[in-house]
Amino acid sequence: MRRGFEAFSRGDLDAGLAEIHPEVEWHLAFRLPDLPPEKTVFLGHDEVRDLWVAFRGAWDELTLEGEELLHDSDDVLIERVRFRGRGGASGIEVDRVIHYVQEMRDGKLVRIRPFDSAEEAFAAAGVEHG
Repeated sequence: MRRGFEAFSRGDLDAGLAEIHPEVEWHLAFRLPDLPPEKTVFLGHDEVRDLWVAFRGAWDELTLEGEELLHDSDDVLIERVRFRGRGGASGIEVDRVIHYVQEMRDGKLVRIRPFDSAEEAFAAAGVEHG
């Protein structure tokens, strides 16, 4: 999924979506004012593209960098990712670490869920942390 994060960071949404299963379930890491408040999960390529477009539109600068792959099995990855951005309207800078549980099917991302800590991510994935 690292290639997907890199593609998203450079604004190449098509290359990012190429790494994602058509039936993807993308759980939101944090809120954006332009998104419906009750919407926390985005399904399929079209909804994920809309999410990414809204997300990129809210930031003047935005990068997602995979820092460390904490767990790697055939169908579950846990990765520490650094999110850096500067808000378009506010100018506020954000530097935040997110731990993503990434579930794979047919070599593509089919579900992604964000967590604040590695412990939470491992527990949610049902994987022993150690």
